[in-house]
Amino acid sequence: MFRWWVAWRFLVSEHKNNFLTTFLAIVGMALGVASLVVAMAVVSGYEGTLKKSVIDIFGHLIVVKSGPPIQDFEAFEEKIRDKVPGVQGITPFLYMEAILAHHKKLTGVVVQGVDPSSVGKVLNLHKHLVQGDFQWGVQNGIPVAFVGKGLQKKYQLKLGDVFRVVIPSSDPYNVEKLRPRVQVFRVGGVLNFGRHDFDSRTLVTNLFTVQKMAQMKGRFVGVRIKFEDERIVRKAAFLIEDLLGPSYWTKSWKQVNRNLFEAVKYEKVVIFLVVLIIVIAASFNISNALLVSVLRKYRDIGVLKSFGGSDRFILGIFARQGLLVGGLGAIMGVVLGLLACWGFLWAQQIWPLIPGEVYKIDHISVEIRMLDLSLILGVSLLICFLSVLAPARRGARLLAVEGLRYE
Repeated sequence: MFRWWVAWRFLVSEHKNNFLTTFLAIVGMALGVASLVVAMAVVSGYEGTLKKSVIDIFGHLIVVKSGPPIQDFEAFEEKIRDKVPGVQGITPFLYMEAILAHHKKLTGVVVQGVDPSSVGKVLNLHKHLVQGDFQWGVQNGIPVAFVGKGLQKKYQLKLGDVFRVVIPSSDPYNVEKLRPRVQVFRVGGVLNFGRHDFDSRTLVTNLFTVQKMAQMKGRFVGVRIKFEDERIVRKAAFLIEDLLGPSYWTKSWKQVNRNLFEAVKYEKVVIFLVVLIIVIAASFNISNALLVSVLRKYRDIGVLKSFGGSDRFILGIFARQGLLVGGLGAIMGVVLGLLACWGFLWAQQIWPLIPGEVYKIDHISVEIRMLDLSLILGVSLLICFLSVLAPARRGARLLAVEGLRYE
């Protein structure tokens, strides 16, 4: 503790000129650490937003049957629940690709058919509904559909508007001839999934309506499953594949966008290393400030050595002084970074900072992880410690007679 006290006294008793150098070193370290905090929080938030988006739309696990579709949902659900632990909800689904035609514009869409009675146990569609309410029935003889925000903006759709979906279908007697079928829908609501690719192509409606469109009455291609603990998804997938046989395959929420999630992990590491350069540059300022302090403390070093202070004792004092400067900068940087994260969230509510066409999502929920903060503080202090060793050693090697020569 005595060395810490001496280091603090050396720091607060700096000459006016060297105080400015020390202050700038602290500010530089604070800016570097703040940049790291913001960068890691934004990348972690981006990863978390992607994860929530995928789980809300796909569930934890998708089970699909190859070949003839599934017919008896109740028996299928009971079979899975009996053999697979931790199942929170199961819902059947059927999807098909089609063309949305409205106001002389055409767009390829994916029509998702969901079961209104069970979809709420697996998917969080309610959280993404920004207009309308979930009325899955028929209005004035026309089935209700919920469109993505991108489709709604492109076609200027309003609640109650009617649009058409064209389903390509071949003639059974002539495979080269198409016999497209048309299904009319009424807009029942607008969904904002937070991902541009989903919002611009997704159309959700009642499972019965899609079964009718696909001429698959009472049948479905697969189920979506939500578990009580997402950590058991991989194990559950193996159990289900063994249980159902080779005609079924599974895909977890991670596999749906595996390449994207892997890219985010690598980007996080690269961004951390790049922004860390700012902290390394700031550490040189700390080293310079400490060197000036050593040169100005020759008399004090001589006095300490004349009273029996060893080289290691002097080295410890100046190393602690450098760590105090770096620690103050790191703490200020964390506080500044947290404030910047709050400002980023506030700015997102006013200005469209994230182009959805580029990053797949149009907003980011900043996520501050204790592991990231601990890593940032630890690495920053380690860099500070390494940068102050050279000037601290110079002070430790000073002879007592040199420090007292001009006294």
